[in-house]
Amino acid sequence: MKFEDKVKLLREKKYKGRETEQLLADIKKMTEGESVEYLLGEVTFCGVKVDLSLRPMIPRPETEYWVKQAIDAICHCESKYTLRVLDLFSGSGNVGLSILKHVPEASIDMIELDPKLKEQIELSIVKNNIKRTRARVVTGDTWTGAIGTYDYIMAVPPYVPPHMKEEVMKELHAEDPLCFFDKEDGFYYHKQVLSHARDFLKHDGVLYLEFDITQRLRIEELAKEYRWRDITFLNDPYGSECVMVCKV
Repeated sequence: MKFEDKVKLLREKKYKGRETEQLLADIKKMTEGESVEYLLGEVTFCGVKVDLSLRPMIPRPETEYWVKQAIDAICHCESKYTLRVLDLFSGSGNVGLSILKHVPEASIDMIELDPKLKEQIELSIVKNNIKRTRARVVTGDTWTGAIGTYDYIMAVPPYVPPHMKEEVMKELHAEDPLCFFDKEDGFYYHKQVLSHARDFLKHDGVLYLEFDITQRLRIEELAKEYRWRDITFLNDPYGSECVMVCKV
């Protein structure tokens, strides 16, 4: 989005079209690198109002694009009103919240490492009038807090290699680096997911795993190394494959 478009969005949504001193102060913050989404305090993702007041990773349009496809697939499954979903690396909760909104009887467990984001997700649950009993939010690392088996597992792990930190944060310095960076080579968390997901999936269960478009070939190799066989891919809005779909 161009800077002038961000200013227009801020003026219209936060200040109702009024030119105020607070607007000028926010524009100055944007020139210094602040995100317009953080200044607005929320972003819409798949029709859900995702609260950003505690500064989680800002949901990306590329993720929204494939999540809409996943929701469409879930809505066409026979057991959609009894299914259980696990949302790993939940962040702001945007993926899980979207499923809760569009699949009204589904229940979801969300696992996120950052303790403050448990509160963040719960703020969005209230904001979207979602029944609190449908979502269980857990602070933990990858599989910590997962219970039983699930029909679907959704995972958007950190996948930027540490050696790219300086380069990436020049563009993304408004956000917490914890959201983006892998422990090793960009595949540490993907391996954690692929090596254990079958233990938590029901028969005919489905795993959705996001990756960077530059990781496409290696991701498929890893899936095969971990003996996944039924593998397909979803594209981002620009036609590049960015999500692997693995079925048990």
